[in-house]
Amino acid sequence: MSNISVCKSNNLIDASYKLSAQAQKLVLSCLAKLDSRASIPKEITITANEFIELMGIEPKNAHRDLYRAADSLFDAVITIRDEGKTTKIRWVQESVQKHEGEGSITLVWSDKVVKYISQLQTRFTSYILTNIALLKSSHSIRVYELLMKFKATGDRTIYLEDFKSSLGIEDKYPQFKDLNKRVIKPSLDELNIRSDLTVSVLPFKKGRKIIGLRFNFKPNNQLKMDI
Repeated sequence: MSNISVCKSNNLIDASYKLSAQAQKLVLSCLAKLDSRASIPKEITITANEFIELMGIEPKNAHRDLYRAADSLFDAVITIRDEGKTTKIRWVQESVQKHEGEGSITLVWSDKVVKYISQLQTRFTSYILTNIALLKSSHSIRVYELLMKFKATGDRTIYLEDFKSSLGIEDKYPQFKDLNKRVIKPSLDELNIRSDLTVSVLPFKKGRKIIGLRFNFKPNNQLKMDI
């Protein structure tokens, strides 16, 4: 399972949404079961055992984490920008079915989101799923994805407004010192400890005001620890 990859349209990578770490991992586990180059089935089922294998979830918590993640998907909204238009779409068409006796769930992708996870030939981002399996923060997972869009160059410059939007925190942390303390520094610390990347960041200013971030990152293939 170590080489299983997950793919998303670049529009979806840069979209604005907020999901818990476990809900993100559920979506990513489902995407990892699909062939993003082809048409995909609207329904997909994933078991607690698959969730354990793909994401390194503790077996004793796998059913609980799977069901909680499933419950949160129905109300989750994605704000996506495509061809000059901004649209709100959903991950799933209906509430996720929980098969509690079987330890599995079935979700139905929304019609709108299918465009961004299937038949991807160009303008998509892919990465190895296990590289984010140890991450515990939802922000860390999203920062990882934002960086992976630029993995060919190893650097990404992003305005604070766009960065906060992608993490679904547009209305939080108006002061940079709070954003740095609560989001940026903890995310990079975790990526440097638990992912396959070594990451650094430098803020940049317009006048005296910090308006963006310049990330530099490179692969670090040494074994990362879950600490």
